[in-house]
Amino acid sequence: MAGELEKLAYEAAVRSLDKQEGLLEEMRSRTGVLLAASSLAASFLGQQAFHRPEPRLLAIIAMGAFCLSVAASIYILIPRRRLVFAQTGGDLYETLFPVRNDMDEVYRLLAYTLDCFWESNDTTIHRMAVGYHLGAGALVIEVASLVALLCGTLA
Repeated sequence: MAGELEKLAYEAAVRSLDKQEGLLEEMRSRTGVLLAASSLAASFLGQQAFHRPEPRLLAIIAMGAFCLSVAASIYILIPRRRLVFAQTGGDLYETLFPVRNDMDEVYRLLAYTLDCFWESNDTTIHRMAVGYHLGAGALVIEVASLVALLCGTLA
């Protein structure tokens, strides 16, 4: 059966790119939750904790962690034009027109093209994942600092 390998490679490339896009969507959804949690912690806990922030170092840590969490969230949520998950119809036509009579070559070229998109996206998505972990860690530090401040003001 001629062409099965090429078609299989193309389908694998499509699945990889789809999974990568799904990962990005999931990370951005979770980032919205992270941003909301950081804001709520600052709003509810911060109001009481900053009434008389002692020790000041904890207040500075809490504010810095809040700012870092928000900055990391914004970094993730900013749209990126360099992320590509599909080839446009015109580009596809122009690229494949010379080999339109050889479907094996069409699938082979498509598989390589989609793999190039995946590779190009991977670096950016990896940086965004690092940003997400940084923001989540900052949220933990923010909440812990605010709770410690609250415990100090309640005593």
